[in-house]
Amino acid sequence: MPGPAPGFPTLARRSLVIAALTMGVQNGVVMAFGVLYFPLVREFAGGRGVVAAVQSAVVLLGGLGAPLAGAALDRWGPRRLFQAGASLAAAGLVLASHARTLPLLALTYGVVAGAGLSLLSSSANMVVVAQWFPARRGRAIALADLGTPLGAFALVPLTEVVVARFGWRAALQFLASLLLVLVLPANGAQRLPAEPAALGVEGDRRALAAALATPVFWWLAALRCFTGIGFTLVNVHVVTMAIEAGIQPLRAAAALGAVAVVSVAGRLAIGWLLDRAGPAVACTAGFTSALLGIGCVALLGLTRAPGWLGGYVLCYGLAQGSGGIVATATATRAFHGPAIGLLTGWIAVASGPGEGFGAWAGGAVYDWTGGYQPALGLAALALVAGVTAIWQAERATVGRESRRAP
Repeated sequence: MPGPAPGFPTLARRSLVIAALTMGVQNGVVMAFGVLYFPLVREFAGGRGVVAAVQSAVVLLGGLGAPLAGAALDRWGPRRLFQAGASLAAAGLVLASHARTLPLLALTYGVVAGAGLSLLSSSANMVVVAQWFPARRGRAIALADLGTPLGAFALVPLTEVVVARFGWRAALQFLASLLLVLVLPANGAQRLPAEPAALGVEGDRRALAAALATPVFWWLAALRCFTGIGFTLVNVHVVTMAIEAGIQPLRAAAALGAVAVVSVAGRLAIGWLLDRAGPAVACTAGFTSALLGIGCVALLGLTRAPGWLGGYVLCYGLAQGSGGIVATATATRAFHGPAIGLLTGWIAVASGPGEGFGAWAGGAVYDWTGGYQPALGLAALALVAGVTAIWQAERATVGRESRRAP
């Protein structure tokens, strides 16, 4: 366990566990759309791209709402922010379970639940953890982020079971209950090591203006955008890709859950590399592994040989979550102070358009071409662009720190 902020060992570890739980349930709810997608395609007419656009709304709000979540974190603290997010997301999921038309589903699931889930974002939780563990923030963020894969591992197959037995409407109600029973009460105990004095609106504007003037900010935003395109495209559509390659639905859902388990080791490795070799090396290693996983999915579709599904689970799983860990750790290193939540939120806003585009593009490219192979190529190109962005961000960060040095 990395060393916590001096004088707060118990509170620091408690904060880390609560953040892990929050990110686990939040990511499990988001990832569960992968098993809801096929039943929704069967029920609602309009094509795969249109149905996938419902998830695009969720992930788009996740990015666009990041500045609001960051500013709220700076002003309200994590307890009120995360409890409000859990309540709003649960309400949206319950309303969505009663939707009879695709526009109503998009409003309730995509907008209402998406807004609540955006307040539970990993970037806000990672900022909380980073402030408790300033000496080894890379490893601490990675440890907290273990909740993300474990949540997906638990909730994706469970959601598939609920869908198979009771239908997708019951599955949405099941996910809402987890937010109310687990996330809402747990965050009653979430705290920061010291509640910083808010800068006020004018101070926030000055801090944001200063950050916007730096190349670091824009390269990190580019990393979040490209990460969103590549990983979300695969995450939303891989279960359907596997089913169409001859894999049984429950096995395909289990593979997506297994990716989350493998990512436990990957996240720890990324955190370790981050503290020792820097963000560029850590991100390059993670994204290279993701590219190998995407290649395995492509070969599964071409050959229909089920062994390629195992290759996808291993390679892609080792990379899952690496972009968010690297971006948040780099941002908290480059920018610090009472506006750090706001600044990391504005960087994370770029993930919303990226994830929204990735979720939509996978279905739309399928509709246009009749297959998923071109969409996988698009995901691969996005990850290559992300590697370029993090090398430029690290160069800009080092230059920024050298100019600060006396």
